Amino acid sequence: MVLLRVGLGLFIALSIVALLPFSVAAQTGRDDRALGESGLPLPRFVAISENMANVRRGPGEDYPLLYQYQRKGLPLEVVAEYEQWRQVRDHEGSEGWMHARLLRNGRHVIIRQAANALPLRNGASAGAGVVALLQSGAIARLRECAGSWCEIEAEGYRGWLQRDNLWGVYAFEQLD
Repeated sequence: MVLLRVGLGLFIALSIVALLPFSVAAQTGRDDRALGESGLPLPRFVAISENMANVRRGPGEDYPLLYQYQRKGLPLEVVAEYEQWRQVRDHEGSEGWMHARLLRNGRHVIIRQAANALPLRNGASAGAGVVALLQSGAIARLRECAGSWCEIEAEGYRGWLQRDNLWGVYAFEQLD
């Protein structure tokens, strides 16, 4: 029984140590991501640059087509690179490969699933006035982030939303 407790304690301690680099990056804003073949960090967020973009099973035109996105500006997470191909993941967790020419580095976010429309505020605080209400699944251009708030622009409205309500920005990122 004592060995089990020591073993579990050691496991917990090692788990905490393994998570330290990410939590330090989240607290300090330091970016410890590895660089891909392109010289850009992995993982990273990008957006679809075309109205239609094919997703394939592997990195090449010879691989079968899995599906097609028909939403320009949709944010995706690049998780791997192979030559001019990018392995991407969407906000629902679906993965596949896209040619780099179909992606752009301009930042967009998608509003996470919520029971009700979310208030877009005219300042970075819960007490700031409401500019608009945003539905889950709406795509917005990411302008900047400071602390737990991000400034976004959607459908001609510009304002602030809590970062937790957005998919397409990491907790450690401080954008301006």
